[in-house]
Amino acid sequence: MKITDSKTGQEINCLIEKLAQIDIPKKKDGWSFNWRKALKESPNTTLVLKDKDAGKVQGAMQLRFDAGMLIMEIIELAPNNIGKTGKYSNVAGCLIAYACREAIKLDSAYRGYLTFQSKTKLVNWYKENYYASQAIGLRMYIDPKGGEKLIKKYLEL
Repeated sequence: MKITDSKTGQEINCLIEKLAQIDIPKKKDGWSFNWRKALKESPNTTLVLKDKDAGKVQGAMQLRFDAGMLIMEIIELAPNNIGKTGKYSNVAGCLIAYACREAIKLDSAYRGYLTFQSKTKLVNWYKENYYASQAIGLRMYIDPKGGEKLIKKYLEL
């Protein structure tokens, strides 16, 4: 799995792993969510994407299992990766594709479906870039076919 340096186009190897105490993203560093709280609530499904060489957290995500469904509770990019001028691209794609791969492992009627709540301004972004569909209100989901496309694009390089 790779992220791309937006200025140079250089591909950077990365990995997704469980969030450890030492890597907790902090609000004082520009992060929006309380990742310490997320880690306490869900230590096994609070994950970070790190570049392999520097070991720096480039994005974070919290997943939750509920009634056989996989829910992406939180996803956040490191402050330096936000927007068109962000340092690395593909961070969100790698995290979402990873979540889709986890959804395929489910042993329930929701196998392969990833659901999440979007911010209003991101609904079209999720539709256009991540094959998401809108359910009710801001609730969105990625179906198994969309998930497979994301896995191939972001994880199977």
